[in-house]
Amino acid sequence: MMNYQFDALAARVKLKDITSCADNRALLHRIKNNDPGLRTLAVLDEPEDEDEFIVREGDDLGWLGYFIGRNEKLKYLSVCYLPGDRERGVKFFFGMQRNKSIKGVDICNHLNESLSVMNLPHVTSISFDSYSKREDANYFALGLRQCEALEDYSGLVTAEIVASLVSLPWLSHIYINKRGGLAINREECMALRELLANANKLNHLDLSDVGLGNDGLRLLAEGLACYSSLADGVLDLSRNDIGDEGLQALASSLASNAKLRELNLCNNNFGDKGLEALAESLAHNRALRVLSIAANTAITKIGVRAISRILQSSKSRLEDLRLDRIYICEEGGKILGDALSINESLVSLSLRCWGNDDVSIGDDGLKALAHGLSRNSHLKELDLSRNTAITATGLRSLKQYFRSPSCALENLTLYDINFGDKGAYALAYALRENKSLKFLYFDDRGITSKGWKAFLKLICNSSSPNGIYLSNHTLSLLSWCDNRAGRVVKKKILNCLAINKKCDAQNAAKFKIMYLFLDLDMVPLFQWNLKFLPLVKSWFDTITAPNDDFVASIRNRKLSATYKFVKGMPALIVSVFRHSDSAALENQR
Repeated sequence: MMNYQFDALAARVKLKDITSCADNRALLHRIKNNDPGLRTLAVLDEPEDEDEFIVREGDDLGWLGYFIGRNEKLKYLSVCYLPGDRERGVKFFFGMQRNKSIKGVDICNHLNESLSVMNLPHVTSISFDSYSKREDANYFALGLRQCEALEDYSGLVTAEIVASLVSLPWLSHIYINKRGGLAINREECMALRELLANANKLNHLDLSDVGLGNDGLRLLAEGLACYSSLADGVLDLSRNDIGDEGLQALASSLASNAKLRELNLCNNNFGDKGLEALAESLAHNRALRVLSIAANTAITKIGVRAISRILQSSKSRLEDLRLDRIYICEEGGKILGDALSINESLVSLSLRCWGNDDVSIGDDGLKALAHGLSRNSHLKELDLSRNTAITATGLRSLKQYFRSPSCALENLTLYDINFGDKGAYALAYALRENKSLKFLYFDDRGITSKGWKAFLKLICNSSSPNGIYLSNHTLSLLSWCDNRAGRVVKKKILNCLAINKKCDAQNAAKFKIMYLFLDLDMVPLFQWNLKFLPLVKSWFDTITAPNDDFVASIRNRKLSATYKFVKGMPALIVSVFRHSDSAALENQR
């Protein structure tokens, strides 16, 4: 039947006549009546979860497709089974092509040639499971050409599917999934080359773990060399066994393509030679913002020096650099530090390790890096997690960086480094005069209440009002794993961090002082006579109060402070008032 024939019969069709069971009948009733609670729907041959239409003998897929086509509430559809009868599948897809609400469709498992009429003009995201048969992939490729609004595709890649993707005008994101240990073949690489050369809207291509190797990347690089390819886009080539030769081909293509924004090359197999070629190209690239070469463990200090040339280039605009699992010795730390001392673009640097036996940077390398960073005013995030070679000595060396007037670091991550109380003392000492760091992440293994007291003193030195005033009022988050050590101190730390988060530094200092010192001593101010009285009044007037009780407390202490001035210097107060009265009478005359 055509859709207009379904329209004529829809009012009087009985759901029990077109479904095989009560569950399917109830679900079809919800679809037909636009149940607002029904947002996702799965079509299967065996039950797995809720909101599933289990296809059996007696289910009319033409009516199922028709009611899906008329539905206005569904957002996501998963089609995991259609019977071998082509006609039933064709009726299903023909009916649902009217639907305008569904934006995401998942096609998986063994379907049939009815996929060739899969006309979904309003769907923006489609995934196609890579376990499907080759024949299904060919049928799917034919249907894919009719999905004109498609923006995101993920799943299996064949030459036929890629050819269909090239024809779609709005396609912007592609995630290629090659499961089961199958590497992408030459024919598919050539098809992807054409995709890169012709899909002008494409800005995200994920080819992670598809087995490209050097040969595949060389083919892909030919398409990437096109000027319009992946404009302001993302290219993920991680876990592809790419060596120096493949990276050299990529570097050559990037010299022509100056629009790529993000490049992920982590977990490959290249070393210094390939990295030098890449660095030579990227040193002149103004578009790239994010670069990951993490876990390419063959890279030595020679490769680190190549990276430093990118950072030192006045043309580079690199903002995010990930060098995880790359050995940064003392010399490497100095090389990076020297480059960062003049770099004005990088805002995030990651030097984390991934396993217990990895070493990215130790105390000597960190000290050399910190020396260069002390002249950097742009870096905001630094991740040193899992570098177990870092001790309190290395953390103490951060003092020069943290106390530098140019330090702009806001986020420091030190997860999985067991630095204990000595490390806590070192961090607290280094951060004493820092005005930029807001978030400090670490694990608290080995830290006792003594270590936590060092952090408490850092953010609220309650020995005197002046001690509090000179404390750190910028740090607003300390992340730790929960344990029993220092629980009372931790609660006080959390209270002080909450104050830092809610208030600017000046008001945070005032609040902490007023909270901890109920009676402020005014006597030290008497030596300047009444010059400090207006300042004290203003100090009370401008403090931020969190609740009405604290407002009343501030008002009472303001009166108390004023009274102390009057009581401490009565003759001077009387003299001031007499002078004021005389001046007022003189003005009246």
